[in-house]
Amino acid sequence: MFGIKLMSIGFKGNNLLFLISQPRAGSTLTQRILGTHSEIYTLSEPWLMLHPIYSLRANGYQAEYRSHLAQIALDSFLQMLPNGQEEYIEGIRKMYASLYKSALASSGKRYFLDKTPRYYLIIPELYRIFPEARFIILLRHPLAVMVSKVKKNTKGMWDSLGNHEQDFLQAPILLLEGIKLLGDSCRVLHYENLLLDPKSEISKVCNWLDIEFYPEILNYGLNDSPKWRFGDRKTLYKKNKPDPENADKWVQSLQDYQMWRLADDYWKLLGPDILNQMEYDYEKTQQTLDNYRPHWWYLWRTLPLKWLLKQREA
Repeated sequence: MFGIKLMSIGFKGNNLLFLISQPRAGSTLTQRILGTHSEIYTLSEPWLMLHPIYSLRANGYQAEYRSHLAQIALDSFLQMLPNGQEEYIEGIRKMYASLYKSALASSGKRYFLDKTPRYYLIIPELYRIFPEARFIILLRHPLAVMVSKVKKNTKGMWDSLGNHEQDFLQAPILLLEGIKLLGDSCRVLHYENLLLDPKSEISKVCNWLDIEFYPEILNYGLNDSPKWRFGDRKTLYKKNKPDPENADKWVQSLQDYQMWRLADDYWKLLGPDILNQMEYDYEKTQQTLDNYRPHWWYLWRTLPLKWLLKQREA
């Protein structure tokens, strides 16, 4: 491969890529493909930016030193500085740009890709800190995401869904808000399109990044890549390239009465506006659910999603 432009991470995020999605939306597959490119370097899921940004928030995390008091103290301190909170933002920018730069330095590549799905919680702050970064927002049909999360995270323990409430209810809204905020700094990618026509979708991303598209990067499984700690650690390693059969595979799970109930409840909680903004047909989804609707005799024994999302593991 040729034409590689060696560059480091800029102070405001030049050559820094963020890949953000709902968890279980296909981000690891997308990361594997892009990370195979000769000009993109990536590492598992850094989760790097969550802590420094959440330190400015009054809630959303806990620490043994009493995080709510720490936030109040930090806010009071920043108010005494000439430029207030902006000086903290600049400090974060310097420190984390340096860390990203160090991660990229030995790779000999141009871009560093940080794939951390739950960055959907901090998109405005990321954009404020790194205004020159690029953002890839990956969308997948929310019901497919739900089925995947239920299969991976609950293992029949339905009340554990409460630990994922924000992934179900907040993520789609925050991702859509992020897309509007980011404008031209953002590229929206749909998981289903990636599976059905990976060449077209990835070539568009490469063109957006001003790098050459190489068809061989789609065969991500042929490369000797390390197994990562986070993300899809099972099914992804069984294949060498995107599998179009996975695009609608989630529909088969609707044959399970409880799964159908969760999907139907989730679809209603999201509503037509969110689904249509994500470019998924609300009416078509309704038809799919109707095709698999169980008899009421089975449904009365199922648990509602709204109740399960309010449960928490001790």
